[in-house]
Amino acid sequence: MDLKDYIVSIDLGCSKVVAALGTLGPNRDVVVADLVSKPMNGFMRGEIANIETVSQGLKAAVSELESRNGIIVSDVFVSVEGRHIVCADNSGFVYIGSDGEILEENVKQLRNNMSNVQAPEGKVILQRIEQNYKIDSREITSNPVGMYGKQLEATYSFVLAGKSVLERINKAFDRVGIKGRTHYPAASASAQVVATEEEKEMGVAVVDLGAGVTNLAIYHGGVLRHVVSIPIGQEIINKDIRANAIPERLIEKLKTTYGYATVSSIPFNELNSVIRINGRNQYEKDKAISYRDLSTIINARLLDILDFVVDEIRTSGYQSKLGAGIILTGGGSLLKGVDTLFREHTGQEVRLGYAEVGVGAESIEGTSNPTLATAIGLLAMGLANEEAATRRVIKPQPTVNSTEEEGDKTKNKKKKKAPKGNNLWKKICDVVENIVGPVVDDDDEGM
Repeated sequence: MDLKDYIVSIDLGCSKVVAALGTLGPNRDVVVADLVSKPMNGFMRGEIANIETVSQGLKAAVSELESRNGIIVSDVFVSVEGRHIVCADNSGFVYIGSDGEILEENVKQLRNNMSNVQAPEGKVILQRIEQNYKIDSREITSNPVGMYGKQLEATYSFVLAGKSVLERINKAFDRVGIKGRTHYPAASASAQVVATEEEKEMGVAVVDLGAGVTNLAIYHGGVLRHVVSIPIGQEIINKDIRANAIPERLIEKLKTTYGYATVSSIPFNELNSVIRINGRNQYEKDKAISYRDLSTIINARLLDILDFVVDEIRTSGYQSKLGAGIILTGGGSLLKGVDTLFREHTGQEVRLGYAEVGVGAESIEGTSNPTLATAIGLLAMGLANEEAATRRVIKPQPTVNSTEEEGDKTKNKKKKKAPKGNNLWKKICDVVENIVGPVVDDDDEGM
């Protein structure tokens, strides 16, 4: 496999950055060759607050991906999230010829017209998504080619991002030497590999419970209908746990290992038990928190997030059209009982999801962590965008071997081989450890 067939995606999260290397398999599915995750600071609710710390985290992830695979990354597919992400619909129409038959060229003309639509001032168009067609004001649900009418109308949904936000992100990539960037909404990327085609047809809401934001993508009729990035995430849970004098380094692991989304989800034998955390040295006091108290904190903040999600689903107009219910992904979906909480408060069917749709069988085992869904979804979207993917050529790092012959030094360059995915599972384990942090030792009698 040539290096030019590989692309790189970068998931810029509020607590971590994930760099993924992938290509298309023989069945046109995504083959993940490598993943690197590094802690990320400097983002606040999806927007850069400190470009220096963001650049450092980005550089660490990209450099490791390059060194492990012997490549030089110059072009990437990047996730974008935050309150600046909005959706706006726009319609256009064309008149049909005298005989009234709608031709493929009529549809292409409409698409070209929509491609020429300019973003409002201060905004950048990330996606143009075909929504529906109308023939003489009559809405149709199938391909209009071959039908008859006088006027063909199309409605497109435009996913917009803040221009100044993207400029800051691009500036961070400039600092690490990556000049080519294609931006996609994080919500769209996660949904790309989490929801099946059948679920998208029936109607489904994909909720990505991230650290700083909660991303929502709604599908119906096989079409992406609504995208939003809610500026509230798992960090509010961590903040409340921190208020109980729990060391920062242990919060994420404590939450995901011992936390429950509802008190009723706690096993009876643990309900009144206490999680004890021993100090690392004589200067750090031992800490303790009960399962009940930890769950109460988590539950209160998850309900806040859930209220925002429900409001957005209602605003979208698709609340009653989610035949496949809700899919939860992202780091927050690792919380025990979170699916039950959403099910009880929305009345929808709820399941947990990870990157599996359109992902090669050889990569599934290594990608079955919901925190990786966005990075892998970006690979899928980038590889599907053939025009953009052809520009994403990954170069091999040159290696120089010096030899002396009769007092003269000559240099011979060798090309690195294309990256292999044989050790993906071990690499994923390393990624997950970076995401959740150090392990908390649990013992009701002390740790």
